Amino acid sequence: MEFTKQDMKMTKGVAIMFMLLLHLFCRKDVHGLYDTYPLINGVPLIYYIGLFGDACVPIYCFASGYGLFLSIKNSKGQTIKKNGMRIFKLLINFWIILFLFVGIGGLAGKSETLPGDPIKFILNFFVLSNSYNGAWWFLQTYILLVLLAPALFKIVRKCNSYVLISFSGFVYLITYIQRIKHVIDLGDNSTLNMTVNAIVLLGTSQLPFIVGAVFAKEKIYTKISKKFNRISMKNVFCLLGILLLAVIHGFYESMIIAPITGITFICLFNLIDKSKFLQKILDYFGTHSTNIWLTHMFFYMTIFPSLVFAVKYPILIFCWLISLCLISSHIVNFIYKPLILRIDKNNLNLSNTKRAIG
Repeated sequence: MEFTKQDMKMTKGVAIMFMLLLHLFCRKDVHGLYDTYPLINGVPLIYYIGLFGDACVPIYCFASGYGLFLSIKNSKGQTIKKNGMRIFKLLINFWIILFLFVGIGGLAGKSETLPGDPIKFILNFFVLSNSYNGAWWFLQTYILLVLLAPALFKIVRKCNSYVLISFSGFVYLITYIQRIKHVIDLGDNSTLNMTVNAIVLLGTSQLPFIVGAVFAKEKIYTKISKKFNRISMKNVFCLLGILLLAVIHGFYESMIIAPITGITFICLFNLIDKSKFLQKILDYFGTHSTNIWLTHMFFYMTIFPSLVFAVKYPILIFCWLISLCLISSHIVNFIYKPLILRIDKNNLNLSNTKRAIG
């Protein structure tokens, strides 16, 4: 009754579509980029759909916390090695995209921005800056969460879950206020600003990450699913629940509630019975979600915005951007997969050699 790996992959497939909707359409003044009909009180309906997409990061954080907690629990003392390899493989994926799009940017006449000066490139390469692509901010945060996961999960295992989530929520609230309101003025010290920004982003991301781990520890989803499976018309109630979440967020537009909408969505979405066809589609998007996350902003903002918005209608813009991202993802994977296979093969040979010597 717990979340499976496929459940989490499909959920990430939905989350990446939320991310694209958020970044494309969560704006009230569209400056003629696309058709705004229909309107609700003068605001494009697509804005409210995009607004609900701010659940994307909490969904990723929850899925990461849930999966990592179980992985570390079953790692048999190899946590540091596995987490290090997990980060290294993600960075290889990232570096392939970095070099690919810096090259494309140069060919497209964007060399002043991509790559720009050497310092700018180095900061992006080492995940200290996201000046090339705003969506890359989460890369640094995710790496920090993975590095901190063993220590955080020790706390999760030992502490009362209610107390832990309450404290985590308090940290989220404080860091969210700093992120939005900039209560503490850091001046022009770039190093200090970079450090505090990393802490703030980590603080606003740790709540769903911790909640995901608590779900795994307490088997909360099993308890929820047992109750829902007794309900007739379960799918209808879950779909209505998701619609209600979107409506509530439409009335209360602040991003502060994103962890609540994101975590609730995960439960409702996974309770819905899905056809094999739908599962395959969502699994496909989940497989490519990392590459879509790391590339989409190059298409609609940095290098090819006129190309993406040329079709004028939101549904066509959305589908067109997904298509461009998927094409680039297959190209990236063509380079990435052989490298990872070689790394895994070398690691296996090294482990076998050590066992033979031992």
